[in-house]
Amino acid sequence: MDKKKEDKISFKSTGPVSRALLDELRLAHPQRPPVLILAAVDSGGGAGITADVISVHDNGGWPLPCTTALTAQSLHRVAGVEDVPADMFETTLKLAVSDWPAIRAVKVGFVSSRDILCKILDCLEGPLEHAPVVWDPVLTATAGKLGSADLKAQLKRILAVTDVFTPNISEAMELAGWDEARYDIEGPAELGRVFLEQGAKAVIIKGGHNIKASRAVDTFVSPALSFEMELPKLRGDGAHGGGCAFSSAIAALLARGYAPQDAAVLAKAYVFEGISAPDLMRQGEDRPPVGHHGMPHSLAYAPRVREFGFPDFGGPFRRCGLRLGLYPVVDSPEWVARLTAAGVRTIQLRIKDPDDPKLFEKICKAVSFCRAARARLFVDDWYELAVKAGAYGVHLGMEDLRTADLEYIRRSGLRLGVSTHGPYELMKALQLNPSYIALGHIFPTNTKAMPSRPQGAAHLREQVALVGGQVPLVAIGGISEDNCDGVIESGVGSVALVSALTKAADPEAAAARWLRRIGSGGDE
Repeated sequence: MDKKKEDKISFKSTGPVSRALLDELRLAHPQRPPVLILAAVDSGGGAGITADVISVHDNGGWPLPCTTALTAQSLHRVAGVEDVPADMFETTLKLAVSDWPAIRAVKVGFVSSRDILCKILDCLEGPLEHAPVVWDPVLTATAGKLGSADLKAQLKRILAVTDVFTPNISEAMELAGWDEARYDIEGPAELGRVFLEQGAKAVIIKGGHNIKASRAVDTFVSPALSFEMELPKLRGDGAHGGGCAFSSAIAALLARGYAPQDAAVLAKAYVFEGISAPDLMRQGEDRPPVGHHGMPHSLAYAPRVREFGFPDFGGPFRRCGLRLGLYPVVDSPEWVARLTAAGVRTIQLRIKDPDDPKLFEKICKAVSFCRAARARLFVDDWYELAVKAGAYGVHLGMEDLRTADLEYIRRSGLRLGVSTHGPYELMKALQLNPSYIALGHIFPTNTKAMPSRPQGAAHLREQVALVGGQVPLVAIGGISEDNCDGVIESGVGSVALVSALTKAADPEAAAARWLRRIGSGGDE
């Protein structure tokens, strides 16, 4: 084939498109990870596998529907349920697994047949044991009884293969053998731990159906983390299809690499937007199907998160310019002097040794260099010394926030920067009203051991869109001149660098290149 012709692909409607443009489009729209959905058809379209498919696609996954049952139902009643023949289900399941070997997550919803339930468990214990599983144990529908398979008899097998278990309060109590009196005494977190003890990796007790509560509160419980997600209660008994949409959104987000707690808060925002703005609303309808509005999600619909031991402090702290620009993180006042002389106007001094006898002296020197250059100096961790030295601000990590005197920092006039490692911590940070929020780590980094996985430019872009310019954002972690394009294109107003500058052959020349790309930041 002629080389010039090979480099062009013609479309009648749009004209010739170069391969370079196609490559660019592929980078802008990465492939969707396959998500296997095992659930029933809701003939009303608001719940079941229809809602699952839409929700998975809305949250960046590619849905693979595998039907467990057919249900005849509307918003108000269930007229009938019929199992899919077990042989046909097994054929569908085997075909999905064999033809889509890269299945990245599984969502399990309503299952009415014991045979189908056992086939699902056999598959999740075997060929799909690598894929995270979100199991939404549907025992009945608000509109009427569905007739679920006996999940309680298989509960230990179910929980052993489940990464996120998402029962509502009544389903959780039935499966745990609790009554309302015990629930009122011990609460949702203890109820969730019943399922953790039997093998689940994380549990979310959904509270939207709790008619006693004035607000909708979901409780997330895992061995390492417990928190509540609270939102206004717009409808007395929940929204039609809300549970399906929530669990399916979580599955899609897990497939895309989000941690369970991050997937939970994003899915909660997605569903609450759908409850607030339904797609289908009849006059006088008090419980329409949940709407589906895709990504990026909006802070207007984000839940308030409450984690035990984390401060619930309202600030606000003094503001920074929305764009802080190039933001080096260095370990000595000499580096501060060198980089501010090169034109850097936002910089962080990070000295980790608490036994350094010259710690305060070094902070004072760095403050002096920044004042001379009219630059912003943030001091990592040592907020009392930063106040005493007259620094511009202080930077704290999530664990530091548990013990720091935030009111003292606010009264001193220091700006507060906060580190986060995903949407869940982003939600917590926003509730503190800080001066800026760092989003990391974006790429693998060798500067320190990180308990979280790299987020990547796609997750960064979604978080920038989520915040919508309400607070300055800083991208940090493993960013270099070779991988920075997606970071800068995300719209983040600042890029923090460590080794990309301090280990450069010519740090001043490297700083000049970065300043041309990201700038030095705007005024306060």
